[in-house]
Amino acid sequence: MNISIEIALLTILILLIVILTIMIIVYFFDVDIKLWFSHTFKKLFKKKHEIEKINTFIPSLSSTLLKLSQNKIGAIIVVENNDSLSHYINVGNKLDSEFFPELVYTIFYNKNSPFHDGAMIIKDWKIASVSSYLPLSKKFIKIDYGARHRAAYGITEKYDCFAFLVSETTGSILCFHLDNVYELPRDSDQIVNQIIKIFMSFNVIKQTNKK
Repeated sequence: MNISIEIALLTILILLIVILTIMIIVYFFDVDIKLWFSHTFKKLFKKKHEIEKINTFIPSLSSTLLKLSQNKIGAIIVVENNDSLSHYINVGNKLDSEFFPELVYTIFYNKNSPFHDGAMIIKDWKIASVSSYLPLSKKFIKIDYGARHRAAYGITEKYDCFAFLVSETTGSILCFHLDNVYELPRDSDQIVNQIIKIFMSFNVIKQTNKK
């Protein structure tokens, strides 16, 4: 018999054995197999969906911060990480909205609005509350820093979260996290990359597709 035919028959035989084995396993362990596949696919889908949400959120946050900075509009946006900020969400004005730059800008721009003061809190990459008042840090800070800076220090001292602050006097953009303070660049590409690096360094995201 031709060697190539023997190989083809052997391959078919192996495939039949594999298929038969899978059928036997599924027959006897059908429920467990389904649960395992269901759990695995849900986990993979959730991870992919999470990355997609982050990839949308970061450019939106960046463009918002830049617009606020250019117009020297003071703002503080807190992004929940590993610690729950439910207490501060509940004491503020609760929302359940996607993060739209136009909406965020409008909230902080209108100083006569009841939503202007306090912080905006982001949970699961959506706006969870506005006008949330944060704990103030008692640490010594720079003399030119105001109440927003003290609030940004205060919340990140107590909780694992990120506080993005725009100064209304200088237009500078800062990111607070635990004992770290980063001054973010006022360039659209650079600020996106910098926020990605900060999030990745603290395992907020394992991977992000850079555009």
